[in-house]
Amino acid sequence: LKIGVINLSLGHPIYEPAATDPLVQAVERAVANGIVVVVAAGNFGGDPATHVPAYAGITSPGNAPDAITVGAVETQQTATRSDDVVAWYSSRGPTWYDGYQKPDVVAPGSHLLSNIPLNSSIYTTYPGGIVSNQGSVPSFRMSGTSMAAPVVSGLVASRPTAAR
Repeated sequence: LKIGVINLSLGHPIYEPAATDPLVQAVERAVANGIVVVVAAGNFGGDPATHVPAYAGITSPGNAPDAITVGAVETQQTATRSDDVVAWYSSRGPTWYDGYQKPDVVAPGSHLLSNIPLNSSIYTTYPGGIVSNQGSVPSFRMSGTSMAAPVVSGLVASRPTAAR
């Protein structure tokens, strides 16, 4: 099995330098073995009430030096890119402890449409995200850097020679 790209739409607060974080070490090993690792930056980019930006909110493994760390863009749900802005929730750097400038790139991450299992905790906790209940797998809208990271992973995977 030849893996070219790994997407990690997950994260936890940074409690230690990247060099000693086991999750970061695993990401760095994967990259050293020729795998492109794309990770979510985290959703600690601002105050939920005021949307005032906060800094040093990148989560692990987004602080992995060789990972492609992805923040989220709010597209305003238009086709025009000139009105796109970094989403208020998208974590910003620099990273805690190490001061790495992250995220590396931003991608659409707000109000993305996907399928979701009926019995998942997200489905039952956030009924406002339900778009359609037709069929066995409903449609659901979600926002976050965990939705933006797969956009970049898909782009990287579609360009296999660029991924190496």
